[in-house]
Amino acid sequence: MSLSINAITRRGVLGLLAALVVASCASTPTVRTGSAPNVDFGSFRTFSFVTPLSTDRAGFHTLVSQQIVASTRREMEVRGLEFVANPEQADMLVNVHAHVAEQLRVRSTPDPWVGTSYWNHRRGRYQGWSGHTRWPAPNRVEVDQFSEGRLSVDLVDRRSNTLVWEGVASQRLTQRTMNDLGPAIDVAIHDVFAELPLQPRL
Repeated sequence: MSLSINAITRRGVLGLLAALVVASCASTPTVRTGSAPNVDFGSFRTFSFVTPLSTDRAGFHTLVSQQIVASTRREMEVRGLEFVANPEQADMLVNVHAHVAEQLRVRSTPDPWVGTSYWNHRRGRYQGWSGHTRWPAPNRVEVDQFSEGRLSVDLVDRRSNTLVWEGVASQRLTQRTMNDLGPAIDVAIHDVFAELPLQPRL
């Protein structure tokens, strides 16, 4: 079977566009947040981290957790909150958690190389028999397996021991990102805190 140059070109262009879409999606995490009602975030002056952090329940600090803590502390301090080492003296406690999971996505879509033109080879030449039902054009089944990273930040009112705000960032991870998580963590933490009802102080 031979393909025309135009058909090959179309496939190449669509393949490139698909790659660009995946790359653009992978570069920006999806952020979801939630907040308790009637919380005055301006009343919090100091913060500390939960001990142990959810990322450190195995009993040791990892490079990933250290990066998350550093990025989180920076975002809290630019909003005017002061870090204190003793959690019992803090107004707000911060907990962080990170997880990587394998995802499998299956999609069934009409084959773009067939579509509505699948039956055009009969057009104008002959017709079906009486009662003939035309079969639908075949679908293309695409199976996509990928790694998804999820990073969550919990802010807790220490006095009432109540969760007052949560932010979750999820992002499709490439092998390049997995090999150097630092920049991805910085972006995810920054994007999560951008949704916090407490803006950076100039």
